[in-house]
Amino acid sequence: MREDFKGVYCVSVTAFKDDESIDEERTKAHLDRVIDAGVHGVIIGGSTGEFASLSEKEREHLLEFGIAHVKGRVSVLVGAMAPSTKETIRWCKFAKDAGADGLMIVNPYYGAISDEALYQHFKTVAESIDLPIMPYNNIDTSGNDLLPEIAVKLAENHSNIRYVKACVDTRRIQTLINGSKGKIKVFMGVDDLSFQGFLLGAAGVVSGGSNIAPKSAVKLYNLIVRDKNIDSARDLWYKYVPLATLVEAPKTWISTIKAGCEIMGDPVGNPRKPLMPATKEIKQELRNILENLGEM
Repeated sequence: MREDFKGVYCVSVTAFKDDESIDEERTKAHLDRVIDAGVHGVIIGGSTGEFASLSEKEREHLLEFGIAHVKGRVSVLVGAMAPSTKETIRWCKFAKDAGADGLMIVNPYYGAISDEALYQHFKTVAESIDLPIMPYNNIDTSGNDLLPEIAVKLAENHSNIRYVKACVDTRRIQTLINGSKGKIKVFMGVDDLSFQGFLLGAAGVVSGGSNIAPKSAVKLYNLIVRDKNIDSARDLWYKYVPLATLVEAPKTWISTIKAGCEIMGDPVGNPRKPLMPATKEIKQELRNILENLGEM
């Protein structure tokens, strides 16, 4: 079991057939493509994987065949998300039994709760499972904010909470890194903070863009963290940031990522309804960006 998570973690799409059933073979092929391109880990069953549109049986099947297919080539985190603490724990235990290396857990969603309730949620989950946990602070979809002081308290009291996926801004990233005194390793939760986050000392990025252009995402990480070549990283960043920005656009990010995969010769189908396929305009914008990035 890998426990030192760092680098580019591709939050993988789930491939669908025309009838919207899961396309197991295309999902496996997609995992192969991003792993072969050098990503340091994959996340199965995350938001970009459309977990919220899957039935319980579909979600279980995705985790089982996805983890088995990776076969330890890279770390696998599982999106163990649910509105209730009880159901979150059930998904954590299912993920562990399936062979996950760690868990990514979003704040309880569909209703705001108090800061104390949020702390108790993650505390209870952490005490129920012995896998590394990465709280996922998605304020927009959950209506709750895992404030830095709550995250630090969790890390101080629970050895398996050592990572936080931060989706707010660079101020939040540096506050978490500085305030935890090294106890928390921060992962950027959005692609368009990758350059800034790595410079600030973030451990990694949960990347949707790496579904499309994994080589560029990994190269950016290597230039900054491994090679300390900031000038070259900056040059790459200004070619990569249009893609990073496009795949973070509200309402369209999943369809954009799936369209980008198809353009790269990796067809993963359309998102499930009510999400709509990418428009012709977005597809052309993706082609222009990928050509400029040297991915095509």
